[in-house]
Amino acid sequence: MGDRKTAVQFHNQGVAAAKDKSASTNLATAFQLFASACHADPTWAHGYYQYGNNLSELANYKTSIAAYHRALQCQITKHEEARIYANLGWSLYVDGQIEESLKALNRSLELDDTYPGTWTNLSQCYSLLDDEENAIKHAKRGFELDPDNPVSEAAYAFALLFGRRLQEGFERFEIRFKWRLHQFLQYPYPKWLGEPDKIVFLVADQGFGDTLCFARFVHAASKRAKFIHAYVQPELMRLFMHAFVDIPNINLLPFGSSFPQADAWTTFVSLPFALRLSDEEIRAAKQISYPVLHLPTTWMVPDQKLHIGIQWGGSKLNDIDKYRTIPVEYFLELCRVPGVHLYSIQVGEHAEEANAIGAHALIKNLSPYIRDVCDTVSLLRDLDLVICCESALGHICAMVKKECWIASSFQGRDYRIGHRADDMLWSPRHRVFRQGKDRQWGPVFNRIVEALNERVGAGEKQDRLQGQRAAVLV
Repeated sequence: MGDRKTAVQFHNQGVAAAKDKSASTNLATAFQLFASACHADPTWAHGYYQYGNNLSELANYKTSIAAYHRALQCQITKHEEARIYANLGWSLYVDGQIEESLKALNRSLELDDTYPGTWTNLSQCYSLLDDEENAIKHAKRGFELDPDNPVSEAAYAFALLFGRRLQEGFERFEIRFKWRLHQFLQYPYPKWLGEPDKIVFLVADQGFGDTLCFARFVHAASKRAKFIHAYVQPELMRLFMHAFVDIPNINLLPFGSSFPQADAWTTFVSLPFALRLSDEEIRAAKQISYPVLHLPTTWMVPDQKLHIGIQWGGSKLNDIDKYRTIPVEYFLELCRVPGVHLYSIQVGEHAEEANAIGAHALIKNLSPYIRDVCDTVSLLRDLDLVICCESALGHICAMVKKECWIASSFQGRDYRIGHRADDMLWSPRHRVFRQGKDRQWGPVFNRIVEALNERVGAGEKQDRLQGQRAAVLV
């Protein structure tokens, strides 16, 4: 046996450091202390368990898996074993080892079926496997066992949204403010619960794609509220000035403006909850109107049959970005299809990646033409098709009813895409090409290339038929 007393001392100080959020370096300090506890007593399971937890928080999942396995090799109680397996299951899940994760989590349940984290983690696995019934069942049980835990309720919310129980899902999703978006709870007014005749401060709490998506509920909110002050992301300001020009009781404010005088606050994503909309009302909500700008098409490459806009990366601030962003090299596979030319509608931090690999002649960069969403819309009208990752561009395409093929990650996924291709929320012209359990993009793009070849072939057949009809008429 090692030096248990010193190990406990290091462990306790590590716990204190991990809990102290006053400095970003404290988590790294905690890591050193937990590692030191393992060195001081390599027979102490709890030291490796806490070390694994800290590694998981630092997103070192493969190393955390090894730490949990080491903890299981020590002398432990049934209670400790259940918790180790529960956290091992989570790290395996995030690492993409879904079958192994299920084994670990079910072992945790066998040992102790009262640990809420096990049920919550299992719900995530079942969601990835498109088993929405089990996802909801396990998420609900995890929440019931620990109703004050925001993580449990957030998992329950997502299970409901993926399962298309929208009204209940959006109600549960309000927990996100207590879970992660604490800054909203510091606002100088209460949350708006849909009361009439209130001056409402409406602000975005997600990316601009989400703001765009939920803008469809602003007209309904304006009929309930006395007045709305809406914080608007720069990319959306021009679009919203057009879409809401018919609303007399709304004031659009650019991000960064001072807090307005108001009675209550809410967010765009919270509007279905605040308005107490039913599943049917949420589904049936119409998208906002948008300006149609007719610009010169001198940017188009001549003598090509199919002009395809592409986007491969989303914002790195989004939790699912590590799953959804695709190396741009995969989009070069589309060049195998005769008559296709690619146009990058990628903006932001990923915009120069196509040029960085020397793809100037294969992927025309349209980012210099794009200042905001209105510019994107003006480009979309002259493209035949858009192929992109799970990003805001998919929401823009849905707004303008542009055909869009989404290369969907196995593990990231958007609840609006959902479990089934025939049940996407607000995206009638989208087609999904989803990764398999191997989480590889190669097979996804092989399927996209095959579908493009079929489309080009069908177009050529249609051209021949039209030519034959013209010849007969002559």
